[in-house]
Amino acid sequence: MMSRVQKMTSIAILTAFSMVLYLFKVPLPFFPIFLTLDVSDVPALVGAIMMGPVAGVLIQFFKNGLEYLSHGSYVGLPINQIANFFSGALIVGLIGIFYQYQKKLNWISFVVSISVFLIAMFALNYYFILPTIMKLLGLNMEQYLSAFKSSNQLVKDFESAVLLIIVPFNLIKIIMVYAIGLPFAFKLQRILQKRSMAI
Repeated sequence: MMSRVQKMTSIAILTAFSMVLYLFKVPLPFFPIFLTLDVSDVPALVGAIMMGPVAGVLIQFFKNGLEYLSHGSYVGLPINQIANFFSGALIVGLIGIFYQYQKKLNWISFVVSISVFLIAMFALNYYFILPTIMKLLGLNMEQYLSAFKSSNQLVKDFESAVLLIIVPFNLIKIIMVYAIGLPFAFKLQRILQKRSMAI
């Protein structure tokens, strides 16, 4: 069982790792260039598994807060950091809740977590994130949709842009974070448990 000081120290260290990883973004083929993948959610996922979902969400909060203070935002207001926070908090928080109460993860955990994440991010992007970015950039709907249409010819309107571009991107993101982060978190947890038993 971690003490409060150990938890605070661990959250600070994982936040630092998350910020470093956030610098390395990779664009994906067949997606608009402004949609990039990174593995900065992995340290927060480790924190959620080892210390509970609140710790994982805090790591996401500190990462995005510090990111805005150090680099700002291309649209002025921290909309991209807010979007990243909601996305990351849902990814690590949902699976962290399942693990905290079940002490294990099964296919139901993943199906529910991924489904809730995709539905929530669809709603957030459709009603808040993308419209706000469009307004701050001073673009009309047709100008904004051109970036989506150039990546997917099936995009006809704003709803199809979110459904055919944002939803698949977020699906790739959450699968990648779980595939990388969960094995690492469980392995680290076993190492620390063995070490504590040996002391």
